[in-house]
Amino acid sequence: MSVVRSKTTQSLREDLAANVRRYRAQKAPPPAKPLSQERCAWEAGIDRTMMSKIERAKTNPSLDTLLKLANYLNVSVADLLTEREATPPPTRPEQSA
Repeated sequence: MSVVRSKTTQSLREDLAANVRRYRAQKAPPPAKPLSQERCAWEAGIDRTMMSKIERAKTNPSLDTLLKLANYLNVSVADLLTEREATPPPTRPEQSA
């Protein structure tokens, strides 16, 4: 688990933005189109401009807003704020000789 207390507010906003985008994209299973910001905001019960500001790391959302988003995306508030480790690139299968 990452240590949140050593983070700056900007880095927390950036982690939140990346996580909200990722969880929003996962909300609609392939091959469906990713869920739009507007639809996600409406379903979560927050303003669409707030959703845009969150995903651009331009605002400090309230705990109520974080809770609404987390509940709609079926994750915890901690999941939204946690820094994600970089995922390694996919490995290629070995070519047969």
